[in-house]
Amino acid sequence: MTVRPQDGPWRSGDFRLLVAGQTVTQLGTDVTGLAFPLIAVLLLDATPWQLGALVAVQNGAFLLVGVPAGVWLDRRRLRPVLIVSDLVRCAALVTVTVAAALSWLTLPLLMATAAVMGVMRVLFDIGHQSYLPTVLGRRHLLEGNSAVETVRSSGQVAGPSLGGWLTQLAGATNTLLVDAASFLVSAACLARIRTREPAPRRTGRAGPVHEAREGLRLVLANPVLRAIAVTSALSNLLFAAATALLVLFLVDTAGFAPGTAGMLMSAAPAAALLGAATATRLARRFGSARIIWLSLAVTTPLNLLIPLTGPGWGAALFVAGIVGGGLGQVVYGITQVTYRQTVVPARFLCRVNASMRFLVMGAMPLGGLLGGALGDAVGVRTTLLVVGVGLVLAPVPLLLSPLGRARELDELAPRPEVERPPVTTTGARAGRHRRRPATTRPGGPRHPAPGGRRAARRTSTGS
Repeated sequence: MTVRPQDGPWRSGDFRLLVAGQTVTQLGTDVTGLAFPLIAVLLLDATPWQLGALVAVQNGAFLLVGVPAGVWLDRRRLRPVLIVSDLVRCAALVTVTVAAALSWLTLPLLMATAAVMGVMRVLFDIGHQSYLPTVLGRRHLLEGNSAVETVRSSGQVAGPSLGGWLTQLAGATNTLLVDAASFLVSAACLARIRTREPAPRRTGRAGPVHEAREGLRLVLANPVLRAIAVTSALSNLLFAAATALLVLFLVDTAGFAPGTAGMLMSAAPAAALLGAATATRLARRFGSARIIWLSLAVTTPLNLLIPLTGPGWGAALFVAGIVGGGLGQVVYGITQVTYRQTVVPARFLCRVNASMRFLVMGAMPLGGLLGGALGDAVGVRTTLLVVGVGLVLAPVPLLLSPLGRARELDELAPRPEVERPPVTTTGARAGRHRRRPATTRPGGPRHPAPGGRRAARRTSTGS
């Protein structure tokens, strides 16, 4: 069995393999996210409606299969599932490339492949998030989650540009072969992990619907998880509403050229990298529980700078709002996931992670519709101002929960029950009282054991 690190997660070879696998998987996922629409446009002459349907298929798996996937994963060892999900994605991408080479590629086949890729991503993301505590233990989860978030943010920065460059150099379908190779590398890294994963506990005869409800009940019954779900869903709703309007705001309202607008929008992934790099230090400085709400309370007011953006130096207001608000969201995301991994029992973790993702990501499509409706009704700049005010209020549920009174996550973790040794007695007193045995003689008076009552009291305190 692998010895877990004593001085940080990076001393663990298994953790390095896990992060290496996540790195190439995330990069492949982001490249594929751009390559599929390019294939649809360049090879299949897709219409705007068909492109929208393709994007919906790519991103809709969490809403459709997220909760059932959590139930299914809780019944299995996670490392084999992660490996198989990588291999299936590799095979799916090779299928598209071969079909294109034989002129058999159609839009329905491309969408079916996108659906398979989406389902495998759901299994990998939920499983990976739930497998991390097995590799690291609970002591180094914050550092581990920071590393994983750094990987995810780096993929968001490098993936689209790499996908566009590879498509221009090698062609859209050949780019998928590079993605397929990345998933093979990820599977190989995961296969080399040696940490023993405990067998999942049997769940009895309860059906999947009951187990899915059980995971959802765990989220709603825990006051901290409930507050995190509300804050995260509200934040995603508002961010999606703003995202639907930002490009229109920069070009039509603020008057920036499209190229300048693209450069300003690229500040968001940089904020994610900054947040991932500083999350661990901030948690140590301010407290691993306190930083969950403090990261939002301090940074969300910066979102109010975005609707004040204008030409010239007014662009700095947009960058400050995007970077500051994004940094706080990433720190919040890392630390609240660490809380979830710390307090939720391992046998429920996949279901809880899936339920949280369902509740949180389900708000994003509604946010896009809300942003468009408000933009038409009151104007784009006013809508962004309303979004900024809403983001300032989003941390309120966290402050009203036990998080508002705790500094460290250990103060919120459930205390394990200490098992007391069984008391063996005979005669009429059996099972009635737990007294310290006394030294007696048949028919004679009872005498206390050596040390008297004080010794007995000290022993009781120590148990």
